[in-house]
Amino acid sequence: MSTQGGNDTLSAENARLRARVAELERRLDEAAPPPAAQASASEPRIPFETLFDLLPMPIFVYRTDGVAAAVNETCCTWFKIERALMVGMYNVLHDPEAVARGFTEPFRRAAAGEVVTLPATLYVIQQELAGEAGRRLWLEVTYLPLRDESGVRFVVALTRDVSAHREAEAKQRRSTALLEAIIDNAPLLIYARDTRGHYTVANRQVEAALGQPRGGLLGRTAHEFVDRETAERFDAQDHEALASDAPLALEDRLEMPDGTRVFMTTKFALRDDEGKATGVCGISADITERVRTEEQNLRLHEQMYRVREETLRSISTPLLPIAAGVLVMPLVGNMTRERADQVIEVLLHGISTQQARIALLDVTGMPEAGAEVTDALVRAARSVRLLGAEVVITGIRPSVAQALVGIEADLGGIVTKGTLERGVAYALSRRGQHGAAS
Repeated sequence: MSTQGGNDTLSAENARLRARVAELERRLDEAAPPPAAQASASEPRIPFETLFDLLPMPIFVYRTDGVAAAVNETCCTWFKIERALMVGMYNVLHDPEAVARGFTEPFRRAAAGEVVTLPATLYVIQQELAGEAGRRLWLEVTYLPLRDESGVRFVVALTRDVSAHREAEAKQRRSTALLEAIIDNAPLLIYARDTRGHYTVANRQVEAALGQPRGGLLGRTAHEFVDRETAERFDAQDHEALASDAPLALEDRLEMPDGTRVFMTTKFALRDDEGKATGVCGISADITERVRTEEQNLRLHEQMYRVREETLRSISTPLLPIAAGVLVMPLVGNMTRERADQVIEVLLHGISTQQARIALLDVTGMPEAGAEVTDALVRAARSVRLLGAEVVITGIRPSVAQALVGIEADLGGIVTKGTLERGVAYALSRRGQHGAAS
């Protein structure tokens, strides 16, 4: 169709539309209410053409043959087009870009009477200044058929900028993909269950732990994978988490194919925008090796403690043989009831195993005497005498002597010497007498 022919056709169509509008106005006047109810004759008419231009979205009006019949001012501003070059000149069905974008088939459907919304399409709107990058917009076009009594006469194309919505969707997809990657690759068991106990989320670590593919886990409960006692424990934990405002910290021991595994678990309620609980999320760390290491370290610590105690015992109560049948035990430091029992135990054991006849207890290194010291000396002397041996106490301080006298201890059979040297000399001389007697 030539340009002149197109203009003639458009002029004829406009004349027909004006005549139709005049006819409709006449009919409205005939059906108008009585004068008392009519609006004032001076009331202004609504300027539809002005309103059409003021609408903030681009609007194209096409004839059913695809020729543009009208465009609003927003179209001209957005797409940098001149109205005179569009109206009566542009045919959407003949535009190669419109054909390539798939607009022609939806247009024909709209011309047949169907409302059609196209998927959002990316447009690059060129900037006014040369060299500047174009403005990228996602636009959604809806074709609306306009009818009269003879059928569809025009197709209106409403164009909506959905760039913000598309960007929000893309951002949400990126965020979801990032979260899924973190959950799936974390060295933790991460899972979620709804309020009925059905799994809604499970990462690869959960798959490996339960020996079930993810597709076989989701939508099912723990009762289908673990023993009843464990499943009921999981349910009880979830109920506690749902009732709590704070996360729960738990330590779980589970029987796995490779033995007992220990998990440190955090569980917390999942809630919707209104605060209603929708489920429970669990994050479990396998701490089995750490627990085993701690238990091993504890056993080693206990062993070292016992060795230390034995070493301290041997150091604090040394028993030294200085001659055949003669033993010396130097006592240094404070004396407690426990240590007194230890002294007697070591002393009696040494006398018995070495067949000693004389035992020297040197108390030179002990501080001021208390009840524990005097009690220990008296009990040691009595115990040694029961084995038929003689006790010699050396290095007694005046305070110890006074304490022994104060309690009126039975010192019969106990020899005291001022120094260890004198005590040794006495023991050696007595050893000779014991030897002669034997």
